Amino acid sequence: MELKNAMRWVSLPIQDSPWKTLLLLVVVTATAVGVYLNTASEAWALFSVFILMVAVHDYVLPTTYRFTDDRVSSRILFLRRSKSWSGLRSYWVDANGVLLSPFPKRSLLEAHRGLYIRFAGADREAVVAFVERKICRQSFQATEN
Repeated sequence: MELKNAMRWVSLPIQDSPWKTLLLLVVVTATAVGVYLNTASEAWALFSVFILMVAVHDYVLPTTYRFTDDRVSSRILFLRRSKSWSGLRSYWVDANGVLLSPFPKRSLLEAHRGLYIRFAGADREAVVAFVERKICRQSFQATEN
């Protein structure tokens, strides 16, 4: 959904990739069965499922992205992240989304301090165009695999 000087969309990658979703279900099930067979404990098996689901929460839960004139934000359930456009210095586009970084060059810290925006559920070109308008810096375009 696009508004004047703002964008908002919901991304749910689990719907977009049935093979990855099937693989995820197989791995979670195999892990739970393996833990149960080794511990004979249903509690540990359920705990292993919980830990795996927390690890892939951004894949299985809907994420709402919002771009406004002054901020970019993401929300998954009660987890919210928001960054001011003025604090972002570069962006890196890949096949699935764009990483908004507070660093002018690539950095190992950008995965923790930046904000990754998935294209799923949005118009890729519109998202990149919005980012380009807000972050006026020449950026690296990753090759799509």
